[in-house]
Order: sequence, then structure tokens, then C-alpha cells
Amino acid sequence: MKRTAILALLLATATGAFAAPPSTCGAKDDYGRALCAYQRRQFPEAEAAFRALIEKNEQDPQTIRALYFLARTEMKLGRFDEASPLFIRIYELDAGFYASWNCDYLLGLCRKASGKA
Repeated sequence: MKRTAILALLLATATGAFAAPPSTCGAKDDYGRALCAYQRRQFPEAEAAFRALIEKNEQDPQTIRALYFLARTEMKLGRFDEASPLFIRIYELDAGFYASWNCDYLLGLCRKASGKA
């Protein structure tokens, strides 16, 4: 009996049954909700939310982060040809962000996956 309880606890822990939600979940702003969807691997919802933020075209640090996570979402969905121009756009908007968030490496992965490297 004791062994069964221990195995059940180990299984629940391994499958994430007791895992805390990502730290951004519960955020009240649009970016936080989009990032939560991304972290929960709800990529269609994350994609729509990040696109909505980008389309606002606001001069806001969250806009470039939304662009970054939209590109990452496209990669997660296997859409490397769609992700590549997003990384290039990030470079055009903020070369420092592009460098510090490893966008060059990610753009290389996109090009390799698309057979362009």
C-alpha cells in the first residue's frame, strides 16, 4: 500500500500534475496573457495574441518582445519561412535587442530548417 502511494506521487510529480503554472500566467495585460499561452504551448492562441499586440504598432518594449515571441511561435509551429522575416524585422527595429536575445542564432535555425543555409 505504501509503495503504491509513493509510485502515484512520483508519477504525478513526473507528469507535472503538481507543477505551478508559469509565472506570467495570471497577468492582466495582453502581453502577459499571450506569453502565458506560449508557455502553456497553446500556440494558435499565442500567435493571435502576439499578432494583435504587434498590429497596435505602439512604441513599447512589449511590442518588440511580442514580435520575438511571435517568431518563436512560428518556429514551434514549424513555420520557419514565416519566422525568418520576423527576426529580420527585429534587427531593423532594434539591433541591440536582436543581439542580446540571440535572434541571429534563431534566424540561422530558420534558414537551416528551410534549406536556405
